[in-house]
Amino acid sequence: MNMIHKDRNMSTKEENALRSARNSYYYALAILKGRFEKGEDVISKNAGYSYRYAREILKSRFEKGEDAISKNSEFSYGYALHILKSRFKKGENAISKYAYYSYSYAFYVLKGRFEKGEIAISKDAMYSYKYARYVLHDRFEKGEDKISKNPHYSESYKEHVYDAEKELKKELKKKLEKEIKELKSLRDSMTVNYLYGIEV
Repeated sequence: MNMIHKDRNMSTKEENALRSARNSYYYALAILKGRFEKGEDVISKNAGYSYRYAREILKSRFEKGEDAISKNSEFSYGYALHILKSRFKKGENAISKYAYYSYSYAFYVLKGRFEKGEIAISKDAMYSYKYARYVLHDRFEKGEDKISKNPHYSESYKEHVYDAEKELKKELKKKLEKEIKELKSLRDSMTVNYLYGIEV
């Protein structure tokens, strides 16, 4: 009788678990202490519990839940960083809506440029500066307007990334050196022609 009662009790708990993503997740975490296959369809409809189920229960990819995860910027970034440990293409549209997640995704996950997120990044002076310095290792023209309006990041950008005034001076100096070289060449050519009586 005890076994029958126990089976019925487990069946009731399982049925209750299947009523929501939250219940299924906590049933896997606290009761099963592992994968709950019957509840995965329910869990997969919720971005937060799909992410937590992948990270805390499966400790690996949860493909069924990726559609839900991909609609949320925070969980898409976390899923790429902690679960896939690589690019999560499905979630890039969601990630690209926010400067923080776009920069973090570029720096920690892609370890390189994230073009989809550059519009969001360009609206924030701090992330525009950090993106230029630590991701692009070059100027970030889209974000320069925002950077220029922030005294702190404007100075840091000039010091560590790109100084427009300094670059202009360099370009003018190169141009002047080129013109001087051309004039010297012309002068030398005219001198030789004069010495040898060659008419030009």
